[in-house]
Amino acid sequence: MLQSGSLALPANPNQDFKPRTQFSPAQLDQGLLLFQLKPAPASPAIKQARLQIRQDHQEPKTYPLSLENTAGSFQTTIDLNQELAGSPIQAQIEISFDQGQSQVYPLADYQIPLDKLKPQVQVQQEDRTLHVVISRAQTLEQAQLLLNHQAYPLQQISPALYQLSLDLPTTETADIQLQAFQQGHEQILYRKTFQPVPSFNQPPETSTNTADPFPAIYPAPTYPVGQCTWGVKRLVPWVGDWWGNGGQWAQSAQALGFATGSEPRVGAIACWDDGSYGHVALVTHVNSTQAIQVKEANYNGQGSIRNYRGWFDPSRGWGQLTYIYPPGR
Repeated sequence: MLQSGSLALPANPNQDFKPRTQFSPAQLDQGLLLFQLKPAPASPAIKQARLQIRQDHQEPKTYPLSLENTAGSFQTTIDLNQELAGSPIQAQIEISFDQGQSQVYPLADYQIPLDKLKPQVQVQQEDRTLHVVISRAQTLEQAQLLLNHQAYPLQQISPALYQLSLDLPTTETADIQLQAFQQGHEQILYRKTFQPVPSFNQPPETSTNTADPFPAIYPAPTYPVGQCTWGVKRLVPWVGDWWGNGGQWAQSAQALGFATGSEPRVGAIACWDDGSYGHVALVTHVNSTQAIQVKEANYNGQGSIRNYRGWFDPSRGWGQLTYIYPPGR
């Protein structure tokens, strides 16, 4: 852990301005761990605060804190659906005050209450391919898919995420069982029988081009299959692996140096922040700021990647809109 820095404040150089902090498991049923910070009494105004956490020998992760209310409290949300292990969290907060001083405060180790963190299974069929994702998987030791009694191990993408994609049979039914092992005990997380799928017909997209300029060919192992983030990651290669929920993408991209703005451009990512999970889509056609077309997943619960809406006004009803521009544009 980093050592505390020095802070010289004119009022009382010996006064401790370490804020009150806590991790809250109140939203663990959604896979979210809340971190809250309340400034110490008589503390100078806080300009910026960041939480840095480390587990075992992994690289540290940094989470910017946002102002929660007029009382000056800050908070951030840690998404356990796809990242972090079950081991204790070693943390510190880095604070910049309005006067220009800064300070680093180490925090006590925190153990995630794993008994409240239940694995979540997502299964999405795309043409003949079956995509399987287990998130919030910190308590699992191994996972495998049985297809007609043949075992296929899931790849562990992170301590919290397992994923597998495989083709379904074209001439026979497919009996699927998803097995997981926890403390040596086997459990069945999912089972279903799929009928033969020699072809999968989708309504053609409206386009004057015979070739799709944005095919879904890129891997997206760190995003849940069928979600909007997974869909955009499949479409463009320059998206990062850990940008969070759709509503967080603009902030994540800005932190990495990507240009953002309010002008729609072909090849840009539209990012809507509604204060919750948000939504992202890839811009494929632009007529004006009020008329664009996009390719996306998880539109009205539809997990496939396609153009669902034709021309539409992106400024209506989706929250704050920001466009993320590709590198070099």
